[in-house]
This record gives sequence, C-alpha cells and structure tokens, in this order.
Amino acid sequence: MRRIDLRKLNPSPDWRARALSKQADIDNGVIDAKTASAMWSELKPQLKDLSQNKCWYCESREDRSDNAVDHFRPKSLYPWFALDYENFRFACTFCNSIRKNPKTGESEGKGDHFPLLSGNKAENRAQRNTENYILIDPCEPADVGLLDFTEDGLPRAKFPHQRNRNRRAIDSIKYYHLDHPDLVESRRQLALDIRDWVESADAIYDPNDQGDPKIEKAFKGYVSNIAKVIAADAPFSVFAKKMVKGYQDRYWIEVLLECA
Repeated sequence: MRRIDLRKLNPSPDWRARALSKQADIDNGVIDAKTASAMWSELKPQLKDLSQNKCWYCESREDRSDNAVDHFRPKSLYPWFALDYENFRFACTFCNSIRKNPKTGESEGKGDHFPLLSGNKAENRAQRNTENYILIDPCEPADVGLLDFTEDGLPRAKFPHQRNRNRRAIDSIKYYHLDHPDLVESRRQLALDIRDWVESADAIYDPNDQGDPKIEKAFKGYVSNIAKVIAADAPFSVFAKKMVKGYQDRYWIEVLLECA
C-alpha cells in the first residue's frame, strides 16, 4: 500500500455546493445516502489520478474493471459522512466487494465493514478524529507502514509483536483481500523478475566499467527495468521496492534506491 495524499484532491466549488445540499437531504432523511452515488462517481477520475490508476488498497491496476469509489467509513454506517470527499477511496473490485478467497474459502473484501479496536462509533465529524478504528487507511502516512510482505508475495504484519499494530495489519489483509491468490502470484512473479534483473546486472557490473558499449547498454537495461517497477505509478511498487532493498548490499542498488 502506497500513501495517497488526499490534499491533492480539490473538487470544484460547484461540486462542493451540490454535495453540501445533498448531504443536508441525507441528514434530514429526505433521501438515502446510496441514492447520491452520482455525486461521488463524478470524482472517480480525480481519485484515480491520485494513484496513477491503481487501487489505493492493493496497488493493482485493473484496466478491465470499473473499479469503485469506496467510502472508507461505509455510508450505511456513517450516512453523515457520505458526501465528504475526504471519505472517498479509489478501490478495485476485490478490495471493495465481498468475495470468497478461492484458496481459503473464507469471505474477504471490505464491503460495509469498519471494525473498531475499542470505543464507540463516531457520530459526527469531530468524533471521527478520535475514533479508534482498525482498518489501515492509505491516506494516513503512519498507517501504510504497518504492512509487510514475504518474498513469495504474501502480505503480513510489519510489527507482529506489537498487539494493536499487528491486529490492524492482519485484519486489513482480510478486509482488503490483500491475500487473494491472484495478487500473491503477481507479487511473487514480480519478485522473481527483480531477482533476475539484479543478478544479471550484478554479473556485468565490473565489466561495465571497461568501456564496452554492449555491456553498458545491457547493464542500463537491467537497471531501467528495476527503476520502472519501483516507480510510484507501477503496480505493486511498494512491494517491489521492498524486494529491491533486499539487494542494497550492492552499491549500485543502493544508489538506485537513493535516486528513486
């Protein structure tokens, strides 16, 4: 999961005015929150741009999917927050919708889930700032670092011995369906590609200093491949960067990461 800077989302004054009007209708019981879907759908292109077309939760890019504007706090549980754009997240189908994990048979996906570590559910915007929620929020810089991955592409908790941080990571993996076999396999294949590029580049690193243009071109090609997969717009780029960091005992990898 890569941090998303939601401050860059800047809806037009017209959208904000219409959203306030619709929210008032929801608050007064004139309409149900779900009937205002056209409002948040208008912002989908802007939300999508913030992550270079990637799901904010799993970093996958599903070009064939409609994807969705997810409400981080579900509109069914927090109708008063239904049209606040700070509650919108761009999500793929597997993260946003309830689906069965084909490997475990368990139901996963966010749906209308919003579990709390403790305390009561927020009833207004002010209480939202003190709500003790579980799910990792891609818009919170302190949250995204709670996730980690194995070389096989499996998601795991970054801090397994810290009770609440561990629980937030483990539960988020389930609710966001981050362990779906397709995602795991995509990460695993990416790790193998990175290993091959690193080993191939490493094998010609010293000869590359001898001035042979063919070797120099080959070395640059491998490094370019690595640079592309750790770039912010690449699918699974946070996972890729973690894999590349595993090779930073090579000087040229260390330099590459410093400049990424």
